[in-house]
Amino acid sequence: MVTVQPAIVRKRAASLLAALFALVAFGALSFLLAPPAHAEIRFTDAAGREVRLAKPAERIATNESLLLLSLALIEPDPISRIAGWAAPQRIDRGYYNDLKQRFPAIDAIPVAGGVMASTTSPEAILAVSPDVFIVSIWDQGWMEIAATLESAGVPVVFLDGPQNKHGGPADTTIFSLELLGKVIGREAEARTFGEFLRPRYQRITGRTSGIARKSVLVDAHAGAICCSTPGRENRMTDYLRLAGGDSIGADMPGYDGRLSAEFVMEKDPDVYIATGGPHLAAQGGLVLGGDVGAEAAAQSFAHVVTNDVRANLTAVREGRAHALSHQLSISVLNILVFECYAKWIHPELFEDIDPNETLAEINRLFLSVPLKGTFWLDFDASRLPQ
Repeated sequence: MVTVQPAIVRKRAASLLAALFALVAFGALSFLLAPPAHAEIRFTDAAGREVRLAKPAERIATNESLLLLSLALIEPDPISRIAGWAAPQRIDRGYYNDLKQRFPAIDAIPVAGGVMASTTSPEAILAVSPDVFIVSIWDQGWMEIAATLESAGVPVVFLDGPQNKHGGPADTTIFSLELLGKVIGREAEARTFGEFLRPRYQRITGRTSGIARKSVLVDAHAGAICCSTPGRENRMTDYLRLAGGDSIGADMPGYDGRLSAEFVMEKDPDVYIATGGPHLAAQGGLVLGGDVGAEAAAQSFAHVVTNDVRANLTAVREGRAHALSHQLSISVLNILVFECYAKWIHPELFEDIDPNETLAEINRLFLSVPLKGTFWLDFDASRLPQ
């Protein structure tokens, strides 16, 4: 018969207890260090479709490279999220270069399809292995491509579509950004920017409601010949109205079109607004954007308005001519354009609004890479030939 001494029993019990504590501690540590489990993400997109994502997307393909600006507002490293895109040349070249200095991988993002459905194949999108495909520019043709992608296991999200077609700039912009926030797990950041935007839109629309609107010519992509302008189906036309103006091209059917010189002179609008960008430099057009100096922008603007019918407009001769970046007007930062519209159309009503201050706040509070350059300016009538 073997007798076990009490001291030995106590020692073994202590060892077993220590081992048990170690196992419990290890389990707790493993639980704490394990990646968080994500519940399924469900929402309705701008096309009215229910979308389900197993987890926040890490690799996005998109038909609109300007989505980069939206990502830069809510994501510290926006480049890391993009698996493929269309038409990167739509991004302001100066801003692209600023992004490249911080995120050199931007040059390695592959082109995957086109801006419109008619220039895109599902195979081109699938080739970049995205977690999700995001459509930022609505077109019914995307529905067929969406069906093919989803059958291959790639969810599709419409940030633009029938659900927000008739919304104002605040609702449309915030809705789209918050959808993007849900897709990438940045809902709180998107909501914060929405809270920043909404009162800035409302302080304009609250004052222009019921006001006598002024006539405005929007000379889009201002180049050698005047004047291409937004049409009835263009949101820019609606935004002008909300800012207290009436586009003289508002009755033109479709998205945009060209006005004759005779029509422009007959209307002789109260305010002239040209839009442009770096892409117009080779055409002798209006050059605005990132890393464009104020004097270079002013010279390009003077070159545009002193040619053909523009120089004879009363608005140009009396100092009510202005210019702004076209890329900004179709981006998530269109609040800056909206403020410019309001200030230029009704300067006496909006003395307290300064788009420069708004941009400074956006740079300080939100953008992962600040936006720098000349994005709007007033025409100096002294540059007109005497």
